[in-house]
Amino acid sequence: MTQSKRQARRAWAAARRKHIKGGNLYHIEIRHDPACAIYTPERLCNCDPVRVLKDDGGRVLAHVAGAGFYDPLELAEGAQ
Repeated sequence: MTQSKRQARRAWAAARRKHIKGGNLYHIEIRHDPACAIYTPERLCNCDPVRVLKDDGGRVLAHVAGAGFYDPLELAEGAQ
């Protein structure tokens, strides 16, 4: 099943709302493409990374691909 970038962004936001609760530890992996500009001095993502949310035991809670460029502010409190 393929999904649009909008659907993927909404799925990622829904997964964060569902799983991330105060007082718990979570790991968020942003898996960039090897050719992504995040690895250059500019440090700006220009790929379509896979986002993975894990609990403190390493269990995968959510795996979302196709949500578009990564913006570090997407993980900030209250960011959309």
